[in-house]
Amino acid sequence: MSPKLTALSPAQLAEHHYPNTTGAENPLLRYNKLGQRWQALDQHSNNSFVIVETDFTAGQNFLAAAELWLRCAPAKAKLHFIALDPAPLCKADLQDALQQGSPNNELADELIANYPVLSPGFHRLFLAGQRICLTLIVVDTDSSSEGGLVQLRPSLHPGTAAIQDFSVDAWFLPISVHTTLFEHIRHLSNTNSTLVSLAADESSQQRLQAIGFDLKKASPTDSKQDLFYGSWRAPKTVDQNNAAEPRPPQHKRKTRHQPPWHISATTQRSPSRHAAIVGGGIAACTTAAALAQRGWRVTVYERHGIPASEGSGNPQGIIYPKLSPQSSPLSRINLAALQFASRYYHHFWHSSPQAIAYGQQCGVLVLPDSEKERAAFNTIANNFKDQHGFIQRLDKKAIEQISGLEIDAAIGLYYPQLGWINPPQVCRALLNHPLIQLERANISALTYDTSTSNWQLSSAQQSDVARADTVVLAASTSMKQFSQVDHLPLKAIRGQISIAPSHKGTTPPRQLETVLCGAGYIAPSSQGQYTFGASYNLNDTSLETRVEDHQHNIALLEKTAAGLTRALQLPAAEKLSGRAALRCTTLDYLPLIGPAPNYAAFLEDYADLRRDASTNIPTLGQYWPGLYIHCGLGSRGLSYAPLGAELLASQINGEPPALERDLLMALHPARFIIRDLKRRKI
Repeated sequence: MSPKLTALSPAQLAEHHYPNTTGAENPLLRYNKLGQRWQALDQHSNNSFVIVETDFTAGQNFLAAAELWLRCAPAKAKLHFIALDPAPLCKADLQDALQQGSPNNELADELIANYPVLSPGFHRLFLAGQRICLTLIVVDTDSSSEGGLVQLRPSLHPGTAAIQDFSVDAWFLPISVHTTLFEHIRHLSNTNSTLVSLAADESSQQRLQAIGFDLKKASPTDSKQDLFYGSWRAPKTVDQNNAAEPRPPQHKRKTRHQPPWHISATTQRSPSRHAAIVGGGIAACTTAAALAQRGWRVTVYERHGIPASEGSGNPQGIIYPKLSPQSSPLSRINLAALQFASRYYHHFWHSSPQAIAYGQQCGVLVLPDSEKERAAFNTIANNFKDQHGFIQRLDKKAIEQISGLEIDAAIGLYYPQLGWINPPQVCRALLNHPLIQLERANISALTYDTSTSNWQLSSAQQSDVARADTVVLAASTSMKQFSQVDHLPLKAIRGQISIAPSHKGTTPPRQLETVLCGAGYIAPSSQGQYTFGASYNLNDTSLETRVEDHQHNIALLEKTAAGLTRALQLPAAEKLSGRAALRCTTLDYLPLIGPAPNYAAFLEDYADLRRDASTNIPTLGQYWPGLYIHCGLGSRGLSYAPLGAELLASQINGEPPALERDLLMALHPARFIIRDLKRRKI
């Protein structure tokens, strides 16, 4: 996957204008009246406020807004700041720019510490104890001039023009806005929206007025351009509204839009802000934590009464990187998930006095197991050649230095920001929140009560265990027992890990210093033992450990690096202990994250796709009210779960998305229904 970006040169950086003002003195903040508006927010509710800036560059306006937010806004409120960046600075240049504009600023230091890999797409960062959420959209220069703003809209289908997943409260337009963006600005605005533009020429002023903003010219400021500001007033007529959008020439074909199946026909927001989560693995626990952080009460129902008792129960789990040289939804989602996970687990790796109990950010070293993979590694390393903090191409000498072992490998990819975690420990820590309650219950059925708009959760022993208006199914391989989602194409794959003592005898072996991955994987020693594996058994649900699977895991290590088992003095297969569990995966190896579709309604509403896969069906999707899915994470669950939880919590809470629309659709639980209809499989 090759990031195609336009970076500023040092000369351009020196010429670029950054306001020297902070807080309420910044004209973008002052003319949007942000201080007054934030002080007026309800002190006792979980308010959120959304700002969009069309040119992030060095983050000066973001930091000014963040500083003011922390001074003026209620402690429970959250600022969502969305910033487009078509020419992102590298981390070193950003640090130089921020040191000049924001000296000794803790927020600036936090921004630099969390600054993402400069790859096209959405990057979600949290600052100030999660009171501030920055969604940095790095715009691919090969994409349309609309940049990333179009990805914030739920759909471009004409029938969805009035639908909003969220709206923008204030706009920062520090540079000239391309004509294609005005319609997106109109669509994403609300009745209280304001904007400030530092570079609005006469044409831009007319377009801003046409889409619904009253504009005024500000008094002279310290900016280089004239400053215009305005507040929303709805366009008087539909024709006037449409006049702001450039019309295509008549000779062009009419745009064909895919059906807006991913948008719910009915929007339901929870009046109780209470969610029930079925499951107790990493998907369930990260989702519970994401909702609790937003002020929701959460009840987690786990049939064993102890979190991470099944697929998430291994003592060491790898944050496994699996990148591709090509850009695809799978590779883009993997990259986004890896970056988010490395920031997510940082607290567990470094902030706790018992960090070793939660895991270790020791890096992950991946070795190729074929000539094809060696070539791919070279391409991947070249794609990220300026991102050494994220990925490094190692030769044999560096591999031995990083790993601590003499390894017969000529090339490897090293990810210094990754490592391993102890999933049971992390899951218990995630549920240790005053708004989260863990209950032991084997929930096996759901029934929707239309009279109360609540779900009834039942078990085989008890017909009514609990009720909730919002339910998240994160039950892994047990999903099939729920009639509402039994159509999902999930499969269980058995996996067995092996556990060996990390040293034995009078002469201790050399110790592995990093996670090592290839045909198999092995993590550094923890609690006096190595964990390695893992087998991959289809059509097998046995949880008994087997000597032959231990032998298989040893063979995987030898294939990863010849002589590895001897260097670590691992015992024979008969002397190993281990653990077997079931992974839950999907047909395309991407998780299922989002609302639960009504299968029968989908078959009826989109039946014409069987006849013509490109049929323009304007119908919105029908979904079970308040029912959501987070499952199918497969062998990369620890990498996928944190981002998946953030995506789901954002959807449930009506917040800006944490990923591009096309990637959200690639993860959507209804995707297989639409795919199978088009292929005439159902």
